[in-house]
Amino acid sequence: MTDQQLERCHNIDATKAKSKKYLHMSASYLILYLAYLIWGSEDHYPELEVELSDVISYVVLATEMGGHAVVKIYNENNLNIKSKGETDVGKSELLTKADLVSNHLMLGLLQRFPLLKVITEEKTESMSESSVEEFRDDNYNVWLNVRKALEMLPSKKYPLGRITVWVDPLDATQEFTEGLTQYVTVMACVAIDGKPHFGAIFRPFHNETILGMVGFGLMDASGNRIKLKSADKTTKKIVVSRSHTGKVAEIAKQAFGNEQYEIEAAGGAGYKTYRLIQGTAELYLHTTAIKKWDICAGDAIIRSAGGSLIDLQGQSFVYSAKTEELNKNGMNSITKRNEDSLRRLRLRESYAVMMKDLEVILDEFRFNMSKTKSVVGFLLSIVE
Repeated sequence: MTDQQLERCHNIDATKAKSKKYLHMSASYLILYLAYLIWGSEDHYPELEVELSDVISYVVLATEMGGHAVVKIYNENNLNIKSKGETDVGKSELLTKADLVSNHLMLGLLQRFPLLKVITEEKTESMSESSVEEFRDDNYNVWLNVRKALEMLPSKKYPLGRITVWVDPLDATQEFTEGLTQYVTVMACVAIDGKPHFGAIFRPFHNETILGMVGFGLMDASGNRIKLKSADKTTKKIVVSRSHTGKVAEIAKQAFGNEQYEIEAAGGAGYKTYRLIQGTAELYLHTTAIKKWDICAGDAIIRSAGGSLIDLQGQSFVYSAKTEELNKNGMNSITKRNEDSLRRLRLRESYAVMMKDLEVILDEFRFNMSKTKSVVGFLLSIVE
């Protein structure tokens, strides 16, 4: 082979190598660009559309499945109780085997939508499939029990990025460990753009379920519509937390004066929402901090009934994935039939907020005056 031919072959090889290099670089840039398109958005996933009814179906199945597991674990009398820390009022926050198994089963069902944003109370501990298998109900049998209700719900397609699911695998854990199973619920909520849209509350020891969709209304697991009692037939009772009583009695007296409102301590946010829907209480009032997975399902259900759930400053709650999980401003919940009670409570809250602001202003004034006196005293001492 001549020198010219060798040089030509060398040039061809160099050109091929250079082309291959450019091809690899182009492919790399393309991959990076696609990754940017997919993961560079604020929500970090592509905008996939889903039928809302599909998401809700799995949410309801998860709630029922988790509740059935809670009952099974309770009946075997092996709760494995431990503390996971303290509440905002210094009481031990308990964790049981039932919390973890219910959580595992519920999240497993919701993984049907891999990119769905799910926020749950139990994040730190996981369980193996083999350890929860004995507590798992047959999916098909559970679905048969709720099929009629699910088929009644209207549906619409939404981008998955607009949907967030909040899960409480066992509400009223403290009462659960004490054998007060009437307070126990399992809850899940579907929020769209941070607003509660659908809620499911399941009382597993009583086999009672409340489903609520904003714009649709309320029904039970069999698809039977739930109608609220009229205001005059609703028990004049305020339900409050057993462990977070706060200043409820004082607030109630200031808001309602001498009206005969009985205050009843009860466990679990889900149970107290259930009482409002049943008409055996008029108002649910909470004056200390509360987690949003405790109230999202109840918020959706109360809204579905035409009522409202707001904090003690009159603001609605936001349930987007990036929002703060802990609400520090308390809350009150009431159905539409008792709007007058809510109006009076809001008047009291507005007055309380105004007085609190005034107190802050006065504290700042006193502080500034004390500094002024100190400076004046110092200057006088120099003059003397």
